[in-house]
Amino acid sequence: MMVPTWFLYVSGFSMLLLGIMQLQARPRQKDDSAYQRFVNLGTLWSLCCLTVGVGMLLMALGYYTPEFLAPPAHRAPVKTAPKGR
Repeated sequence: MMVPTWFLYVSGFSMLLLGIMQLQARPRQKDDSAYQRFVNLGTLWSLCCLTVGVGMLLMALGYYTPEFLAPPAHRAPVKTAPKGR
């Protein structure tokens, strides 16, 4: 399977942008504790978006190639026994 590099760049930057904007725009109240501000589902989702975005950019730049995207290894041809006996 071959994923175009331009797709990895576009999707990686968009995931990074989404994660950063979600972290910045999280709804919070004035008297929230640090736990209530930073440990919630919105923060977890933002960190997930950031992680996926960084991973996609690393793939686009060639620093990381997952095993399922690597080209298949070439195998030596199998030798068969001669026919006729």
